[in-house]
Amino acid sequence: MGSLSGKSPANTYKSLLKVADETNGVSTSVSRIEDGEGTASCVSIGDDNLTIQPQNDNTTTTFTVSNASGSAILATDTSNSTVKVGSSQTHANTQILEFSAYRLVPVAGTHYFVPCSCNNFQGTSPLVEVSNGTGTDPDTTLDTGDTTDELVNMLFLSPYNLTIDGVTFMVSTDTDTDTTINVHLYKFTMTNAGGTSDGNLSSGTLLANGQATSVDRNVLKTVSASIDSSSVSANEVIACFVENVTNTDDINIRVQVKYHIA
Repeated sequence: MGSLSGKSPANTYKSLLKVADETNGVSTSVSRIEDGEGTASCVSIGDDNLTIQPQNDNTTTTFTVSNASGSAILATDTSNSTVKVGSSQTHANTQILEFSAYRLVPVAGTHYFVPCSCNNFQGTSPLVEVSNGTGTDPDTTLDTGDTTDELVNMLFLSPYNLTIDGVTFMVSTDTDTDTTINVHLYKFTMTNAGGTSDGNLSSGTLLANGQATSVDRNVLKTVSASIDSSSVSANEVIACFVENVTNTDDINIRVQVKYHIA
């Protein structure tokens, strides 16, 4: 580490730091910290506040705090407008959204909604299977007419712009027969115009998909789904679908969606 001892100001002024406001110095207004020749840093300071703003380029490490071994435990990423924390450098506002179903009774090749666990549905009635297509993927639109009320516990209404970071599911069935299970995570636009079409779904977009094979009652298959599209806008709804490709064996499934507020 260098020292100024025995060196003249003429030879060291470039290494000295000062505030840009040479009249008031540190005051109630933030002033950029710059070196002795006036080159501005990313830091501004006032008597009650501190600001960090890149001068030239946003980076993934605009502001970092590291432990003694040098590993980051806090990082402000101005390139992606996010803050990451901990040894795993996880987004600070990471959340977990869950969908789950117990003994969902399918028809082979049909996509069914998996209820959203966040809705905390409780009641004496059994699970109502709500289907949405028999193609390779679920349908991208849905108008269930006088059974639209059954969608209430199937959907997650996003209150913010979200980014999907990961989707994992556990699944089993209720017999010894090996089955193939497909899972799809979708986002939809839901009509909310104050009319008779409220609750209709449109503009379905695939967010993630995964497949579990050789599923039966003797195993719990755990699968990390592939992310197809990660962006969800405020007021869009997220839905999860499960499909028993092989037969009509009951499905037990739990899906975890890791996301952060964008």
